Amino acid sequence: MSTNWQGSERKSRAPISLTDIEPETPTMDPATIIHAVPDVEPATAEAKPDADHREAPLVSGRRSAVVLRKENVNDQLPPATGWQAFLRAVSFGLISPRVGAAELARRADLSAIQRLYSRPMQITVVQPLGGVGKTMCSVGIGSTFGIHSGQQTLVWDNNEMMGTAGVRTNSNDSTRTVWDLLNVLESFETVTARKGELSYYTRHQGNNQFSVLVADEDADRMKSIGADEFNRIHAVVSRFYDTIIVDTGNNTRSANWLAAIEVTDQLVIPTTLKRNAVVSALRMIEQLESMSERTGNPHYKDLVANAVVLITQGGGAKVSAAEQAELRANLASAVRVMIDIPYDPALDTGSIIDWQLVGDPARRAFERASAHIAEGLLAVDRATTTHTINR
Repeated sequence: MSTNWQGSERKSRAPISLTDIEPETPTMDPATIIHAVPDVEPATAEAKPDADHREAPLVSGRRSAVVLRKENVNDQLPPATGWQAFLRAVSFGLISPRVGAAELARRADLSAIQRLYSRPMQITVVQPLGGVGKTMCSVGIGSTFGIHSGQQTLVWDNNEMMGTAGVRTNSNDSTRTVWDLLNVLESFETVTARKGELSYYTRHQGNNQFSVLVADEDADRMKSIGADEFNRIHAVVSRFYDTIIVDTGNNTRSANWLAAIEVTDQLVIPTTLKRNAVVSALRMIEQLESMSERTGNPHYKDLVANAVVLITQGGGAKVSAAEQAELRANLASAVRVMIDIPYDPALDTGSIIDWQLVGDPARRAFERASAHIAEGLLAVDRATTTHTINR
């Protein structure tokens, strides 16, 4: 396999460090200076005129952080579901049992989804085989982050041909696609660009609280969106959206697919527990691992090791329990976590997915999956931020 794939090298998107900027120090009478630490010898001070301002702070938190480690008060809030909530309601609060384990787990997942990061983060949904639920999972993740994170969320259909996100989401009478945005992209590459103007080219999903940038219906137009075009669009939408979910096509060698991988923070792999779907996912995993081996860039291999697999429920003949266990084991050996997405008729209409119609089991599964995705994003963000500070 040739290593000369298209797509720019992954760019560092860590925040700009402000600690390298030396502040102007006003001239003061030495007699009026109050020192917070013991004075140093003049010779020592003169010997280090360019002292590193990034030295450890006086208050590091090594002791106080233990007290502040509790991030939320989820276990102190009264129960809102289950028999615990019912008993508290009928007793008018006189009896208030502890919150159940299931409700505590859900609160913890929602807290994870609500985390903030130092920069916009990209989640990329990949699987070379069609029909396993890439778009459905993209909409599910977009709805979950949109509703619960409180952040600006975008689902971007980056299919190299004709994607289906425009079919599975509400158009709100809009016919505009990524191609229309590309034609006016220069106007958004300026400091005067505004979110309201960009929203004209996306499709907001109402109560689902995320927007969609759909692929064009013309396959020839979509084929003309390569790495450079992807990177330009990505630079623009990253200015206005906090979480970007990229729904990809089936060609893992296309320029826009590889460009998306370059700037991915968290990989999500939907699959059914059928041999063709699992083999397709594993071949893609092998490709990414080989890309790291041939280039020496660990980014692609790290994406695989940190990946979240969503096991969807496909139709057709059922696979035996023994074969399903074997397929699970093959996937589990390569990725970080696997989450089962239960069947829900609202996700299987082939038409618009309205998250308000999705049942609790599927909603809960996507909350659990999104919490694992958020954990991966947090780890990547901390690693890149630490690397920047330590440079």
